[in-house]
Amino acid sequence: MLNIDDIIKGFGDQILLDKAGFRINPGERVGLVGRNGHGKTTLLNMISGSDHPDEGTISYPSGYRMGFLSQKISFTENRIIDEAMLGLLEHEKDHSWKAEKILAVLGFSQDDFKKNPE
Repeated sequence: MLNIDDIIKGFGDQILLDKAGFRINPGERVGLVGRNGHGKTTLLNMISGSDHPDEGTISYPSGYRMGFLSQKISFTENRIIDEAMLGLLEHEKDHSWKAEKILAVLGFSQDDFKKNPE
């Protein structure tokens, strides 16, 4: 589970999040909706660990893996399948079927695997 507890985050005089909190339990799916500039990306950056709240805590059980896709993607590989394999754990790097399975669930076809991610 992901637990957000009383986080505060601001930039200068602008407070984006003021004692915000919620919990996402295993199996739940959530959507994040709001106007531009109201803190959605900032919240996701804090959850992913690339930013931190000014106050409060963000916690999840040890051993959890967090996946995060940035709004600004820079690809390093020439094929979608190779790019997807970069996200596998170190001991899974030779299991391309795992990356293929993830891509298939996301709607990619076998032909798409060979395409350039750009």
